[in-house]
Amino acid sequence: SKCTFPPDVPPTPTLTPSTLKVEEGTSVSLKCSAPAPCLSHPPALIWSSSLGHIQESLQEDLDRTKVQTSVLTFTASHLHHRLEISCTAVYNIQDGSPKSSVSTSLTADISYPPKNTTVSVRPSGPVPENSRVTLTCSSTANPAVRSYTWYRADGDQEVVMGTGKVLDITASDVSATFSCKAENDVGAGRSNTRKIEVQYSPKHTTVSVSPSGPVPEDTDVTLTCSSTANPAVKNYTWYRADGGLETLIGTGHVLNIKASKVIGPFFCQAENVLGAGRSNISEIDVQCMYQ
Repeated sequence: SKCTFPPDVPPTPTLTPSTLKVEEGTSVSLKCSAPAPCLSHPPALIWSSSLGHIQESLQEDLDRTKVQTSVLTFTASHLHHRLEISCTAVYNIQDGSPKSSVSTSLTADISYPPKNTTVSVRPSGPVPENSRVTLTCSSTANPAVRSYTWYRADGDQEVVMGTGKVLDITASDVSATFSCKAENDVGAGRSNTRKIEVQYSPKHTTVSVSPSGPVPEDTDVTLTCSSTANPAVKNYTWYRADGGLETLIGTGHVLNIKASKVIGPFFCQAENVLGAGRSNISEIDVQCMYQ
């Protein structure tokens, strides 16, 4: 006998549940059902996305009509959010007759904690000390992020720098490592740590003397000038302080001299492209040798 649908249009398949609103990680089972009036030609049920395991069966409804069912089982992921999932029933009522198909669909609403949390820094390159820097925390989340928190690494501890999606800070020579945390109603996500490269003129310029104690006259003494700077120090210059006068006595990070009362008080100056820094005045304790 000929199998037909009055008025020769196949019915729309049914999705159960008809809406999908779950949290990421939830196991989901979607059932697609379509009438199968012709047991010799049951409809083929085709899912738009191969998200997981598919189980098909031919069942009987309460009114004893046959129903072709296909159950799609998968674990909900944030990648499925806003994905349209459709089921298409393809009917081939008689051999040789044209196929007819009809679909039904739903759009997945998957809630998930903040992901892909990142920090952007403006300006992005090396910045001068005391300049303003804008930090922006970005994240994808459903529902939307409701709070952002900024942290600075301080040794083994974390110090809260501030809150909000955008944070304006002043760049200092302490090149801090920082990160942000984004939170929504489902959970939280952390960014990788970022560092601001701050440029500054030489600071904390000091002189070390070796040997450090009192030394006999004419002993070889090594003077070392140390400084922190970014970019690196390019010139070290040594001066003798003669009252109000400054006399050049040498150059270089390390200066080797003979201990002498004549040298008197001295200091070093470190220079980079941004400026210079001077040490405090030092003296060598020279012991006179009397015969």
